[in-house]
Amino acid sequence: MPRPREPGNFLSTLLLLFASYLLLALGAVWLSRQPDSIATLWYANAFTVALLWDQPLRRWAALLGVAMLANLLANLAFGDGLILAASFTPPNLLEVGMAAALLRVSGAARRMNESPGAFLQFIFFGALLPPLVGASLGASILAWQGLDSFERGWLFWVEGSMLGAVSVMPLAVWLRQNGWWELLGERRRRELLVYGAVVLLVTPVSLLLLPFPFVYLSLPLMIAAVRLTFASTAVLVALASVCGGLIIALGLLDAHAPDQGWRDLLTYLPLLLALLPALLLASAVEQLRKRRRELTASETRFRDAMDHSAIGMALVSLDGRWQRVNRALCEMLGYGEDELSSLGFQDVTHPDDLAGDQALVDEILAGRRHSYRLEKRYLHKSGRVIWGLLAVSLVRDHEGEPLYFISQIEDIDRRKRAEERETELARRYSVATEASGVGVWEWDLASDRLLWDEGMYRLYGRADGSGELSYAEWHAHLHPEDAERAEREVMAARDGKGRLDIEFRIRRADGAQRVIKGHARLVCDAAGRPLRLVGTNWDVSELRQLAERLHDERERLQVTLDAIGDGVITTDLEGRVSFLNPVAERLSGWSSEEARGLPIEQVLLLEAEDARLVANPVRDCLAQGSAASLQGLASLRHPAGGTIALRGQAAPMRGGDGTLLGSVLVLTDVSEARAMQKHLRYAATHDALTGLLNRPAFEDALTESCREVLQNDGNSVLCFIDLDHFKGVNDTAGHAAGDELLRQIARLMQAQVRAGDQLARLGGDEFALILRSCPLAQAELLAARLIAQIQALALHWEGQEFHVGASVGMACIHSGNAQPAELLKQADTACYRAKHAGRGQFAVEHR
Repeated sequence: MPRPREPGNFLSTLLLLFASYLLLALGAVWLSRQPDSIATLWYANAFTVALLWDQPLRRWAALLGVAMLANLLANLAFGDGLILAASFTPPNLLEVGMAAALLRVSGAARRMNESPGAFLQFIFFGALLPPLVGASLGASILAWQGLDSFERGWLFWVEGSMLGAVSVMPLAVWLRQNGWWELLGERRRRELLVYGAVVLLVTPVSLLLLPFPFVYLSLPLMIAAVRLTFASTAVLVALASVCGGLIIALGLLDAHAPDQGWRDLLTYLPLLLALLPALLLASAVEQLRKRRRELTASETRFRDAMDHSAIGMALVSLDGRWQRVNRALCEMLGYGEDELSSLGFQDVTHPDDLAGDQALVDEILAGRRHSYRLEKRYLHKSGRVIWGLLAVSLVRDHEGEPLYFISQIEDIDRRKRAEERETELARRYSVATEASGVGVWEWDLASDRLLWDEGMYRLYGRADGSGELSYAEWHAHLHPEDAERAEREVMAARDGKGRLDIEFRIRRADGAQRVIKGHARLVCDAAGRPLRLVGTNWDVSELRQLAERLHDERERLQVTLDAIGDGVITTDLEGRVSFLNPVAERLSGWSSEEARGLPIEQVLLLEAEDARLVANPVRDCLAQGSAASLQGLASLRHPAGGTIALRGQAAPMRGGDGTLLGSVLVLTDVSEARAMQKHLRYAATHDALTGLLNRPAFEDALTESCREVLQNDGNSVLCFIDLDHFKGVNDTAGHAAGDELLRQIARLMQAQVRAGDQLARLGGDEFALILRSCPLAQAELLAARLIAQIQALALHWEGQEFHVGASVGMACIHSGNAQPAELLKQADTACYRAKHAGRGQFAVEHR
């Protein structure tokens, strides 16, 4: 797609169009006046269309006017009367305008050389349909003036315009979009010059000397279309058209009687058909080259991505052979690239994983799946086994036939080994826990002897004894820092002051330190006298370590929640608050302790922009069990007064088994961003000096007023206000004084208009006012009052007093006059009349 072209200098464009159209028209008219001339070769319209179609619409009138002036002058130059010369202007104007409009609206000019179909669309809209319409009008004028029959005039007009358009317009449009430098910068410039010389030689020779000349004429063009670019082919077609057209038009090819119009058509038609296939072929070849370049670029990108990827990648044939491998895969498997290319994936796959991998490959080839992922083992060149995560997809051609596989192999050997080690450790821990179990002990208070089972001996790392030991022996295992506390709690249990529930550290017989959890109950006789303590011990060292890690993680999480800039609130399943971090406390005005247990709606009172209450996303989150966001623009009503703009999202909290536990709501304060958006919206629609609407916003308001008038069949008035003698204030007192005067006048006018009226500063000392649903008589009274008050306003500046006046132009907005651009023009015209009538007045443009 060619890049959009910026509009050039308008004056130079006008001069270029005038000079080019005049020269091309003079040549065509001169040619038509020669003896034995068959028809006019009309290139001027095609050149104009190529120059006009992408120009801004506001320039079209001037460009078309200049082209038609050149058309008129060309006919007058050869002695035609003014009426006769002017009669050729309307059909040419219709033909040029229609072709440019069709090319612009359809976009066919921009897509011209993308494909043969796009080029045919371009020819239809630019070179076929407009000449048929223009020729109909032109032939009618010629027949009306008695200069020629309708059939002959229509035939000659069509063939001249169509040949000119097909020959010139593709090249001119291409140059318009890309420029001469890009054509001159093509790599095959010498070849283009050779083909140009061949075309200039073959065209007259084949037309004048050879039978079936158009076959020979089209041959170098078709060869050039394959060898050169579309633009170069268009240059050669233009050369062939000019050369061959001149020979045919001058009657050098074959002398026909003037009334043999259909034979003339059969003369020009082969020339046209000899040129058009070359352009179609050039368009197809250009698209093929583009696709080939894109394919090459895509293959290059894929090759670079594959070569530099940190993950092993390979292209694998349908029989499993490695076609291409990257460096990462070679390093992973320990082979060189040439070595891997001589192997298949079956050769480096662990035998136990080969059947499952091959079954998935067969499913892809059978069309039952598009891709698959698989963790499998590979055989390293050294013989060791390594784990890889394999992802495979199949590449098919445009007909759906399989071509090759793309494989991505990620080295996950470390992770799998770690998982195996973790599994083994877990198995060992389970076995150890099951084997050691819980140690059971009994302390006979009368004999001061302890009875331990085998589990107790394993817990304390002692060799199996008789099953009895003294209290002192047990006490010797206690960690010195825990001994006093443990003994105190044991004695309290022995004295019947409560059940024993204790955790303490011990030193095993092998020197290892463990954490033991102990429970015990006092057994008494019938009289209530203590007899013995019976209890259990078990090793909770791992649980203690886990608890400490969990405590550390909790502390880190708490610090994180306290430090982040967003508010975080957690709730239970009923939507009651359980926690607020400091930011959430600041936003809501509640402390975490005060809010705990309260419904989320009581802590967070959310409102929309219209003060309606907004549903809290926590409710949707708990009801649906999925994340929910705060909808629209919401604000939080702070208990201390005022609102805070928020953005929030709630997510469910789940336990390890997936059970829903509650929700987490994250809130972000976006007050500053929303205030900035409001400020930017205001700045985009208001004048910075006066605070009134600016011109774009006023034009939108005028468009809306016109729409309202059309819908309601009402009446409004547009006023264009231009200050009188304002330049003198700037020249005398400076722009600061002028700015102050503009602000005072803006405030004065704003105080006079109604609430629904639209007042704007269009720029400089020009203002505009829309009086909505206002009769013209009332608008005239308001205009007179504004003029009088502006004249009465005095600006006192640095010891001087300044006065200005105002002229007002008005246009009525009603259902028959509701075009914004036309209304502005009418109001401006009325203001111009008011100024030229003596200033300080108003005038009305009645439409």
